[in-house]
Amino acid sequence: MNLLKEKTTAILGKPQKQELKKNKNVINRLFWALKFSFGVLTIVLISLSYYWIKERLYHSPRFDLAFKEINGLEHISQSLVLMKINELEEQSQNILTFNLNQLRSNLELLPWVKEAVVRRSFPDKLVINIEERVPIAFARIDRDTVLIDEGCVILQTNPETLPQFDFPVILGIESTFEADGLSRNKERIILYRHLLDSLDGGGAQFSQDLSEVHLEDLGNVSVILDGDTVLVHLGNNNFQEKFRRYLASSGELKRKYKNLDSVDLRYKNQMVIRTLKGKFTKKEVDNS
Repeated sequence: MNLLKEKTTAILGKPQKQELKKNKNVINRLFWALKFSFGVLTIVLISLSYYWIKERLYHSPRFDLAFKEINGLEHISQSLVLMKINELEEQSQNILTFNLNQLRSNLELLPWVKEAVVRRSFPDKLVINIEERVPIAFARIDRDTVLIDEGCVILQTNPETLPQFDFPVILGIESTFEADGLSRNKERIILYRHLLDSLDGGGAQFSQDLSEVHLEDLGNVSVILDGDTVLVHLGNNNFQEKFRRYLASSGELKRKYKNLDSVDLRYKNQMVIRTLKGKFTKKEVDNS
């Protein structure tokens, strides 16, 4: 009898276990479906909230660009910078959507601008800090006289405003974008700097007397003084010593050689003098 009961219980219990397992699987599926649906709903709500807040901020008058702070201007007109800002304001006046990178790029295309830093100051202010290039000389390039910086970047070509700077004119700067030419121009600027430092050494300030600096030949710096027409060859070293030698003898040389064209001081203890008629004379110099 017990055996029959046990067999009956086993036969009846098997379907019950299968039913329980099936119900459990259904519950698990419902749980994960509800969890997934809740996750999707949460993402949708967050996305909608984000876009709602974003649209509210992007179209809020509170964040409309109202103030522009521009720092570092000396040679660049403020109106030129404002014009660059206004060009981008036509696309967006909102401080959040204003294209800072594009404004920075546009400003750095201006010849005088070495670097521009642009940032937002909430809620409605744009701050622009500009580092200008430093002019070092005039240069005669393709028959034009232009203002350049130490990188040979042309800063200004307007002859009406150039006289505000008191620099000598460099001859020999190449108008090129080729690597070799740019490298030679860099050497010329280094040589020009060395010349000025040497002439001004010890407080002499002789560089103020320069009218032209000829750098066509990188092995020979030649200069013309203000109010003078004589080309003085100084070589590539000991510039102040040779310059003083010329100053000490220039009066005598001009009296003796009426058509004096150039004086070459590159040779030890002598000057090589050239007149307009093409005649050369070697003059011994006593350096004792």
